[in-house]
Amino acid sequence: MSNPVPEPLQPTSEAAKPVVGVQCRPLPEWVEHLPYADAVSGMSDPYIDNGVLRILFDSQTNLNHESFSQHFRTVQRIVTRAGAEKAAHFAVEFDPELQRVDVHFIRVWRSEEQIDHAKPDAFQILRREKKLEQLALDGRLTATLLIPDLRVDDVLDVSLTITNSNPIIGRQYAGWFAFNALAPCVESRHRLLRPVHREIAQKAFCGPPDAVVTTTQDAIDTTWSLSNQKRLETEEFTPPWQIQVPAVQLSEYRDWNQVAGLFAGYYVGSELPAELALEVDRIAQKFSDPGDRASEWLRFVQKQLRYFAMSLGEGGFIPRDLDTIWTRRFGDCKDGSRLFVAGAHRLGLDACAALTSTTHGRVLDEFLPSPTVFNHCIVRLLIDGRTYWLDPTMQKQEGRLAAIFQPHSGWALPLTSTTQALERLENDEPITYRETEELFQLGAKPESLATVSMRVSYYSFAADGMRQRIENEGLSKLADQVTNELRATWPDLVETAPLKIDDNPATNCLVASFSYEIRNAWKPVDAKGRWGFKLTVGSIATELNPLKRTQRRTDVHLGRPRRATWKVRMVMPRRWYGKGWNSVMNAAGIRYSNALIIAKREVRLERELLISRWCLPAAEAGAYQELVAKVRENWVTIFGRVGLGRIGPAAGGLFALMQQPLRAIPLLIWVIWFLWFLFKAATG
Repeated sequence: MSNPVPEPLQPTSEAAKPVVGVQCRPLPEWVEHLPYADAVSGMSDPYIDNGVLRILFDSQTNLNHESFSQHFRTVQRIVTRAGAEKAAHFAVEFDPELQRVDVHFIRVWRSEEQIDHAKPDAFQILRREKKLEQLALDGRLTATLLIPDLRVDDVLDVSLTITNSNPIIGRQYAGWFAFNALAPCVESRHRLLRPVHREIAQKAFCGPPDAVVTTTQDAIDTTWSLSNQKRLETEEFTPPWQIQVPAVQLSEYRDWNQVAGLFAGYYVGSELPAELALEVDRIAQKFSDPGDRASEWLRFVQKQLRYFAMSLGEGGFIPRDLDTIWTRRFGDCKDGSRLFVAGAHRLGLDACAALTSTTHGRVLDEFLPSPTVFNHCIVRLLIDGRTYWLDPTMQKQEGRLAAIFQPHSGWALPLTSTTQALERLENDEPITYRETEELFQLGAKPESLATVSMRVSYYSFAADGMRQRIENEGLSKLADQVTNELRATWPDLVETAPLKIDDNPATNCLVASFSYEIRNAWKPVDAKGRWGFKLTVGSIATELNPLKRTQRRTDVHLGRPRRATWKVRMVMPRRWYGKGWNSVMNAAGIRYSNALIIAKREVRLERELLISRWCLPAAEAGAYQELVAKVRENWVTIFGRVGLGRIGPAAGGLFALMQQPLRAIPLLIWVIWFLWFLFKAATG
C-alpha cells in the first residue's frame, strides 16, 4: 500500500457559525496532512491493542478565528477480526450547543484501493448521557457510523474537525495535549496555529519532544512530533493527580485573577426567594455564633438540595439563578455553592464560591492559570481569621463548624474580584475516623459460653457515612451484616442485645455497640492437644491493598491521611501465661503497631494503623509491600490446653510453675508429703 496523503477537496471558511449535528465537509485549508510511516503487525507490538495497530494520531489547533478549531486525524491498521469489529464502530461525541463537528473523510485503504464512507446520510445521532448514573445530564450527542466490510490488514484513515464556541470563556484559549505512552502510536503529532499577537504560555510535563516553530508575518506555527514512543504499563494505585505521560499545557490566561473573573459575577447578587429568606432569618434568630450559623445553614442546603447536574451548554460552566435552584430543589456543585453563598451573606458571613479539582487538586499550583483545570465548585468561608472549605453537595454533615469534615485537598481558587492566587486547603493532618474496642469473657470450660461486647466509635467522615447508612438501610440491616461477618469466625455466635447507637452530632461522633454470646468458642487446633480461640482483625486488615509488583515508576496512592485502631481485651478463666510481642513497622508515611500483652487473667491485643501522607514514593514500594502483608494478617489465635475438663494456658505445666516459683512451693510440699505417706503405708 502506498502512503496515502489526501489532498483537500475545496478550502472552507472557519468563520462559519457552529450548528447542531454533524456535517461532511472538505478539509479546511489551514490543516496540514503529512506523510506517515507505514507499519505492519508483528513489528509493532507496543502499538497494538484489541486487534488494532495504532499508526498515527495527529491533532491540530487553530486559534486564527473567533471560534477555535481542533482537527484530529487517526490512522490504524486492522490486525485481527476482533480489531475489525472494534474499529468499524466510528463514534464522535460533542456538545451541540457549543460545538460543531465536520467529518472530512472516513477512508478504508485496501492495497491501492480507497473507499470513503463519510456521507451525510450515513451518520446516526444518539444522546447517550453517559453520566446519568452519576446524576448528571450534559446533553452531549454522539455521532455514530458502522463502517461496512472492514477487513484484516485494511488501513482506516479518519479525519474530522471540531469547532468550539463558548461564550462564558470567550476567546481566551486553554488546553492540553499529550503523547499517550499508555497506548502509544507509531507516530504522534500535535500542532498549534495562532496569530502573532496572541501570547500562549506553555508548560511541559514528563519530557515531551522539543517543539518546531515556524513564524510568518501573521502567524506562529508550532509542532511537536514523536515517533516510536516507548510504551508504559499501567500501574495500580497511581495517584490521580500524577501526570504519567509526556504532555504540554497551553494557556492564554495571564494570571489566576483573570480566571476567577470569568465566573465570580455569577455567584453574587440576586435576592433569595422569600420562603428561603425566612429560613435563613430563622437560623439567624436561633444562633448568634457565626460558626453555628454557618454549619446549620450548610446542613439545611445539604438536606434540601438534591444533587443532579444539568450541565447542558453553558450550564456546565455557570450556576442557575436562585429561583430556579430553590424551586426545583436540585442542582450541581455550582448551584449548591451559589445557594449557600447567598444565604451566608444574608447571615452576615464572609463566603464566596471557589473552584477546585477532585482529581488534581493537590497539584493545581503546578499548572498554568486556566479554567480547564477545575472540575468542582465549593465554598470558602472566613470567620475570625480562620478559613473553612465547605461542600454543599455532600450528604448532610454533622458537627460544629470545626468538626465538619472538609473533603477536598490541595488548592482552590476563590471566585472574587480581588483573588490573585490559588489558596491552600490546609486539611492534611491524619483524621482518627474509627476506633474498635472488643471485650471477651471466656468461660472455664471449652464448651462454656463466651460473651462479647464490641464498641465501634466513628468520627468525622466515617460518622457521617454511618448515619447515612443507618438512615438509608435501617439499624437491622447493619446489625445483620456485622453479625454475619462475625459468624465467619464464630459460626455459633448469637446476638444477645439489639444494636445500640449513641450519637453526638456536635462533636460528629457516633458509637455503635454490639453484644453477643459465642458457643463452643474453643476449638481443637492440632495433634498436640492444643485448643484455640480465634480472633479476626477485619477493621484494619483491609485498609491497604497489596501491589502486583514493587518495581514501579509512580507513587503509591494511600488515600486521605487517617488513623484507625483495634483493641481487644480478653478476660481469661484463670491466670494466663505466654510470650507477648510489641512490633512496629514503618514505611514512608505509614506506621503500623501490633502488640500482644499478657497480664494475669487478661490478654490484650492492640493494633494501630497511622497513614500520615497521601502517597508513598515509588522507591518505598518494597517496604510498603512488607508492611501491607503484616497488616493483612487478620487472624490471631490464643492457644490453650484442657486439663480435668477445664481450659488453661498452652504454656502451662512445668513451664508455668517455673514462671511462678512461690506459687509452686505449696504444691511441691503437698507432693512430697503424699509420696512420704505412700512410702510409709507400703513399708508398714
